[in-house]
Amino acid sequence: MRKEELDLLIKDIQDAATKHAPVDLSAKVSSLSAAMSCRMVFGKKYTGKDIDERSFKAVIKEVMHLSADPNLGDYIPQIAGLDLQGLMKRMKAIAKVFDVFFEKIVDKHVQLKEDKDRNKDFVMLGFMESEETEYRISREHIKAIMLAQWTL
Repeated sequence: MRKEELDLLIKDIQDAATKHAPVDLSAKVSSLSAAMSCRMVFGKKYTGKDIDERSFKAVIKEVMHLSADPNLGDYIPQIAGLDLQGLMKRMKAIAKVFDVFFEKIVDKHVQLKEDKDRNKDFVMLGFMESEETEYRISREHIKAIMLAQWTL
């Protein structure tokens, strides 16, 4: 899947080069990431509307805007609970979108876990809800690790 998506990216860049057209590499790499993530979850080519009614790129862009917006509550702690700018409300909404997205990823891999020919790419799924280990790994742990890896 990664090779196919990377081949598509290279082909797009080559096409633009033959036409002497400018290429926004940041947008192309962002689209590559979206395409691979959505193909991994949904098993199909990225259509742009696979996360929710918004596109993957729009959700990521909103996360970037939310993380860059200055929060008055950070500077005036007494008004932080009021959420005057609505940042907390928007952050919670985005968190739910990502939770649903990561839940779909875990569900897909749990379904594919039974396939003996499939490469075991999520090692932690073997430990999920297992009684054999001292530590209990839940879906929430796996989603948190995916989010941490994704943001690196």
